[in-house]
Amino acid sequence: MKKLALLLSLAVLASCTYRNNNINFMPFRNKVFTFWQTEKIFYYDNALNGEFLSESQVVTENKLEKGQVLITHAGDTMAQVKSYRTDYYSTETVKPTHNGELESAYSPVIIKKNYKYEAFGEVTYGGVTYLLVRKEKDKDVILVNQEGEIYNHIGRILDGRLIVLDAEFYPYPKDLKMLPVVDTRVEKSENAEGYVLTYDGLDKGGDEMVFTYHEFGKDPEEIRFSICDEFIEIHGLHIDIFDASEDKIEYMIK
Repeated sequence: MKKLALLLSLAVLASCTYRNNNINFMPFRNKVFTFWQTEKIFYYDNALNGEFLSESQVVTENKLEKGQVLITHAGDTMAQVKSYRTDYYSTETVKPTHNGELESAYSPVIIKKNYKYEAFGEVTYGGVTYLLVRKEKDKDVILVNQEGEIYNHIGRILDGRLIVLDAEFYPYPKDLKMLPVVDTRVEKSENAEGYVLTYDGLDKGGDEMVFTYHEFGKDPEEIRFSICDEFIEIHGLHIDIFDASEDKIEYMIK
């Protein structure tokens, strides 16, 4: 009997030794369990003050009319192609329709109409995309769809992922909603691509036509042709000249 008691004591001491040396397989199991029980969050960028890039477009502005006889005055643009990127940054908040709360068997979540609830990210849960909303640094995370309807389960953040709690929460009054409000800022890229061709009039006593070709990102280039030239080419642009004076030029881009 004493031998049995001694063996049990050794086993207990051994388990304590493993615990003190942090040898424990449970955290790994819990980590796997947590992963499968949580949802991945698309976080809005804190570096952009909660903004997120909602859309990005490449815009091309063309002033290039081919096959038509055109007249351009000195100092004005004959042809232009300009491309730049436009980014749309959005900030999402939600506005409660009125004061209320999310009722449950546990402590209710109070909703105040005059409070600004910022969305810090979004998640797709059960095939529906929800804004993730909370009041400042509250632990309770409210899930709100694009129609402002509140999901009847709240969430918590664990290891950067969303846990949806089993407890049910019901809006009171029943018509309580948290309507999404989107504030969008437009930002154009500074680095444009393309060129602009300008007619600058005559020089050398009227013997030369003067043009400026400016490729964006490079220095402008002055280009000259004889007043007698009826056909010119400028960086791939084929141009018929019908008439040129100090004040204007009549031409057609082929």
